[in-house]
Amino acid sequence: MPLIKYAVFHPWRVAFIVIVGLLLGLAAFYAFQIGSAIRAVATEDFDPDSARDAIPDPGGDVVFVEPTPYPEEEIDLLALQLELASVFDITKPFDPHEFSPYSFGDPIPDGDHTSYLLVGTDASEYLADAVILALQPTASGKPVMVSLPRDLYVWNACKNTFTRLNAGLGGCSGVASGLEMMAIMVEDYTGIPIDHVARINFSGFTKVVDALGGVTICVDYPTRDAKAHLLIEEPGCQTADGTVTLGWVRSRHTEQLKGDEWVSIGSSDFARQGRQQDVLFQLAGKAAGFSSPASLVNTLSAVVSSVRLDSAWSFGSAVSTAYKYRGISKDSVTRFTIGVRNYVTPGGAQVLVPTKPFSSYLP
Repeated sequence: MPLIKYAVFHPWRVAFIVIVGLLLGLAAFYAFQIGSAIRAVATEDFDPDSARDAIPDPGGDVVFVEPTPYPEEEIDLLALQLELASVFDITKPFDPHEFSPYSFGDPIPDGDHTSYLLVGTDASEYLADAVILALQPTASGKPVMVSLPRDLYVWNACKNTFTRLNAGLGGCSGVASGLEMMAIMVEDYTGIPIDHVARINFSGFTKVVDALGGVTICVDYPTRDAKAHLLIEEPGCQTADGTVTLGWVRSRHTEQLKGDEWVSIGSSDFARQGRQQDVLFQLAGKAAGFSSPASLVNTLSAVVSSVRLDSAWSFGSAVSTAYKYRGISKDSVTRFTIGVRNYVTPGGAQVLVPTKPFSSYLP
């Protein structure tokens, strides 16, 4: 009864108390939601140095040909031996540094950069479909961003041979997680120790794009790629949702409708890399509209089931890093393309062999 009497004689005070209580309750609810999202992010063990030490030494000579399924057709072993003999001295043990010297980077001091490796996985989640290395110089200087071709032929310490870079996501059984193996292979190629790694699958990528309101894609003609599930029916610029954007950044066999005929436009890994980076810059611009890391976390909470981070990098810290670079422009980042030459391994794999040391690209 006294409470009712107080409310009757002091309605504005009561209203103020009720409103404040609702606001505090709402804030507590969102704080709980954000906290739950942060705690729900999966992590993987990440100690590349220890993992590297744990990889067993296979002993003996290194293996040149990466493991591939035995082909059904008969192999002309004599012709293959003559082909190899014309390039290498096959009478002595194979030297991987002699074959591809630029697959091995000169060590760069750990303190020179803070390094972030961003990995987009394919549908199996055991192969990397996109690999982007971002470097923040410790001293003054522009951040660096470079896409590493998934078919880059680099040293795989677990298999004691060269493999495609994207094979590292399979890890090294019992001694290195997928993220640790990717970090080891990238470090061997670049010479730069990797500080943090994040990987996101197809579902997570589409959710991120949708959560941030889509991205702009511009084409001169109707565009498609059946393998990437891409179909853009109208020419011009449009705001694409996550599904269309995923097809756009994955497309390797892009066709455009010119007249009455679908024509291949000669897409490649390099075209894909440009699209992937363009989308990242657009998403960074979208993130600039958020007032705080907490508001960005709340928006991205839907993606937590699709993201894996290294065990030393919390979701909150990763979002804070993303928030730090919100709105970053292409002009404020040093970017370059890795020089490569096409190579077909004796096992028939089409790969890309680097033609310059990674350190030569750095400012």
